[in-house]
Amino acid sequence: MPDKTRDRSETTNPLPELTAASHFSGPSSRAWDIAARAKQMQQQGRDIIHLSIGDPDFDTPEDICLGAIEALKKGRTHYPPGAGEQGLREAIARASSSQYGRHISPEQIVVFPGAQSALFAIALSMASQGDEMIILEPTYTTYRAVAQAGGAKAVAIPADPEREFQPDIHAIQNAVTPATRGILINTPNNPSGAVFQRDLLEHLVDLCRQQGIWLISDEVYASLVYEGQHLSPAALPGGEDITFVVQSLSKSHAMTGWRLGWTVTPAQVSHHIADLVQSLHFGVNQFVQDAATLALTRDMPETRVMQQTLLSRRNLLCSLLQQIPRVKLHGPAGGMFLLLDVGALGMDGQTFASRLLDAEGVALVPGFAFGDSVRNCVRIGFLRNTEELTEAAKRIARFVSQV
Repeated sequence: MPDKTRDRSETTNPLPELTAASHFSGPSSRAWDIAARAKQMQQQGRDIIHLSIGDPDFDTPEDICLGAIEALKKGRTHYPPGAGEQGLREAIARASSSQYGRHISPEQIVVFPGAQSALFAIALSMASQGDEMIILEPTYTTYRAVAQAGGAKAVAIPADPEREFQPDIHAIQNAVTPATRGILINTPNNPSGAVFQRDLLEHLVDLCRQQGIWLISDEVYASLVYEGQHLSPAALPGGEDITFVVQSLSKSHAMTGWRLGWTVTPAQVSHHIADLVQSLHFGVNQFVQDAATLALTRDMPETRVMQQTLLSRRNLLCSLLQQIPRVKLHGPAGGMFLLLDVGALGMDGQTFASRLLDAEGVALVPGFAFGDSVRNCVRIGFLRNTEELTEAAKRIARFVSQV
């Protein structure tokens, strides 16, 4: 008789494989390892200055919080419409119409639990196995995984730091193949802070129209421009029917943890994005959407204070880092980060960030997370008050002087 009590763990049958895991795993998925280690060190009593994850020390404006509380009291805790509450979509449409200088209808808006989810949905809708998606380095850490989510290939085009990380339109054009389905851009850029110039955006719109491909524009830092002016390709002639815009309130209204973002897409494709929502998350919390509607329809002086504070912090940090020998600062025109090239120290950004954390307790993000072209850089966020930023720069300078 067979032994029916045999432990099932003794079986030699292999476990099933996660065959799709390689599409979203890889080196960039390790981007936040140093930030996680920094938190552990802080819990153990170390004095840590966190300049890594893009979550500044601003609180959400009180009126927004009170709006969410009021919505909860009214029982706004049920399933929402899949594409988003009508009131919020109308508010986003009005704001978008003002920004782009043309009419945007609520039907062109789909609401998501954060811009990251919106990007993922666009990629799933746009590209599949055998397709290609062009991304521009330095690129946000998740873009490669987003492009590859449906099995497509991510094609990275490095930007020249000597040109302030303005992408090369000729290099982009040469990268387009019959398999290309879209080009993913981010302006103001994370991590470089580059604000893409009008002529580049015009060329991108023309290229996408000529080649019959989509242009995805991540504009979550649109409210944080210090030099130049933010311009969406959706506002350019010809851009209206080939551009997918991704936006959120995370950076503009200090609502990172609320997880609220949206897409603005051509009218003829928005229903496809809305259909995908049913499989992804089945809608966003009603009370969060009510708070977001309030944020978009009421004057919020706190947002202007945050913008001015970030500008002051940028100026301070850049002035301090410029004084450190053997490192090269790439000052940002927008956003909340800058890149510091540490290659002249004989180490890459990963080694620098790891050793700096151990020696001085300053948490940064190594450049490899944003592409091979910036692996000798670290990303530094001007995310804390002036006293902490001054102390962080002092610690960085001390570390550099000892290597």
